[in-house]
Amino acid sequence: MTIKKNNAIQLIQDDVERMSELILQQLRELDNFLSAPELEIETGKIEEFSKTEKEIDNLEIKISDEFINIISLHKPVASDLRKIIACYRLSINLERIGDISLKILRILSEMKPQSIINVYMDEISNMFTITNHMVEKSVLSFLNSDIEYAIWTLKNDDIVDKINKKMIKKILKKNTKNFQGPQTISTFINIKTIVSNIERIADHSTNIAESSIYYLKGEDVRHSDIRTIKGLEDNPSDQSD
Repeated sequence: MTIKKNNAIQLIQDDVERMSELILQQLRELDNFLSAPELEIETGKIEEFSKTEKEIDNLEIKISDEFINIISLHKPVASDLRKIIACYRLSINLERIGDISLKILRILSEMKPQSIINVYMDEISNMFTITNHMVEKSVLSFLNSDIEYAIWTLKNDDIVDKINKKMIKKILKKNTKNFQGPQTISTFINIKTIVSNIERIADHSTNIAESSIYYLKGEDVRHSDIRTIKGLEDNPSDQSD
């Protein structure tokens, strides 16, 4: 029974790792688009992202089934139970990030005129790069049992929030006398949507980091202020039951 249980737990972790790889690849590609001198979405990229998103969706369903089977068949306890719960939570948040990534790509590919979005591209790119690092470190925190990465992710969430607020103010205050017409209004709405969705990705990365902390420390830190959580930076390798 122990061998079967260990194999089942390893399988669900492998699926989470595969799901993470797909998500991180999509985020890296989006980061490259946003940091390029000129925004240009390659032909067929949306179809490619959609195909990957379908694989991500299938993995989420598979992980959910594996989670239920492990609970019902193997009755895991202590750290094993925390691990599979964390896997389940990760799969949910990773799938949401995949959805948002595809949505951002679609908006970027349809935005006209490019002259307006280029005015805000530095801030958007900076915000997305930080968010991309947050997702990466939150996932690595779980996969590598590194709680410091999780703490880093939680602390950087405030930075993304501040950039978001700064972007909103810049959009509202920007002199748009040279940007007129219905296309301009639509473009500003799309920019606001992109920025809000990047912030949502950051929020999902904090959820992943919190799940990692739950697995590694056995402490549920959801809805907690990182500054009030005691002991998280002590004994980062602690995984005791």
